[in-house]
Amino acid sequence: MQIIWHGLSCIEITAKTQDEEAKLVINPYENSTGLRFPRTLEPDIIVSTHDADDAHNKDLEKEKGFVVSHAGEYEVKGAFVYGISAPLAKESDYSKSHTIYRIEAEGMRLVHLGVLDRDLTDIELEQLQSADILFLPVGGGRVLDPKKALEVFEKIEPRIIIPIMVTSPNLKEKLGTVEAFCNQLGTCKKETATKYRIARKDLPQEDMMVVVLERD
Repeated sequence: MQIIWHGLSCIEITAKTQDEEAKLVINPYENSTGLRFPRTLEPDIIVSTHDADDAHNKDLEKEKGFVVSHAGEYEVKGAFVYGISAPLAKESDYSKSHTIYRIEAEGMRLVHLGVLDRDLTDIELEQLQSADILFLPVGGGRVLDPKKALEVFEKIEPRIIIPIMVTSPNLKEKLGTVEAFCNQLGTCKKETATKYRIARKDLPQEDMMVVVLERD
C-alpha cells in the first residue's frame, strides 16, 4: 500500500486488491485554499468528509471516480469504505454532515477523522477499533489541537499515526505544526517520507509510530 499526503486533510491511498489496484483520494481540495491540487490524479474512489472547498475538488469529481460523501458502506475494486456520521462541535455550514471513515484494504484498517474538532463518542469509537493507521487532524484552529488529538489517539490506539491538517507553504489557513503534536506526545518515534509504503507484515507490533508525510 502506498500513502501520499497532498496537504490539509487530503490523502491518496493506492491499495492492491486481488489482481488490480484501487486508488482512493480523500478530501481533494480547491486551489482557493492556497494549495495547488495535483491535476494528474485518477482515483477510483473520491471520499469527502465534509462539504467545503478543502474537501471537494469539483473538476476532479466531475471527471473521475466514484464519490463517497455520506455515512454508509461502499466497495470499489475490493477496497471497502465505511462512512460514520460524526457532527462537529463548532457551528459551520458543514458541521452536522461531517463524516469520518474506516477503510479496509490489503488486510489493514485505516481511519480518517476528517476535520474532527471534539472527542469521539462511545458509538463512534466502537466502529474505529483495531485501527492500524490513523489519519489524525492535529493543527488546532477549527480542528483538534495537539492536546485533544493526543486524547483521541489514546482511545483509538492505532499502530501508526499520520498527522493531517498541519501547516504547509502557501496554505491560507493558519494551522499548527507536526512538531507541536510530537511535543505533546512526548516520545515521538517518527519516520518522514513523501510516499509512504506499508504492508500488513511491516506494521509495528509494539511501539506506535508517527509517520510525517511531506507534501508531494
